[in-house]
Amino acid sequence: MLEEHDFTGLKCPLPVLKAKRVLKNLAKGKKVVFISDDPASPIDFIHFSKNQGYEISITSTTMGVHYFTMFKNET
Repeated sequence: MLEEHDFTGLKCPLPVLKAKRVLKNLAKGKKVVFISDDPASPIDFIHFSKNQGYEISITSTTMGVHYFTMFKNET
């Protein structure tokens, strides 16, 4: 089961800032799911992942809630 962190109700930039704290201690190759309902989240999370070297996928968006799976490459 993947570790999940629910940041619904938080507005930009808080979801990404809180995700950064979680990812800081994440082992390479381990995946984590972030949940956010902030409309700017897809853009913020994609930008963050590109700049910090994380892989990301937007696994789904349902009724304005976004689910992101992220992990650090093992290389």
